[in-house]
Amino acid sequence: MTKSFVAQGSSLVQAQQPAIQWVGQQVQSQAAFLAYVDASWVLMLRSLAAAPLALALRTIKLCGPVRG
Repeated sequence: MTKSFVAQGSSLVQAQQPAIQWVGQQVQSQAAFLAYVDASWVLMLRSLAAAPLALALRTIKLCGPVRG
């Protein structure tokens, strides 16, 4: 990236700071994306784990004779 900024007319010293900022932005963007993917996986696994539990619940009749 430094070479790209130098090619656009900046000096080497002036080109280093924007290049470092660009790299930092790329790292931040990729970290946010990976966090989103990880959160999606966790939510999917929790949903898959809860599905058998929901299917195992028995139905309860709310009206009917009381057994005693």
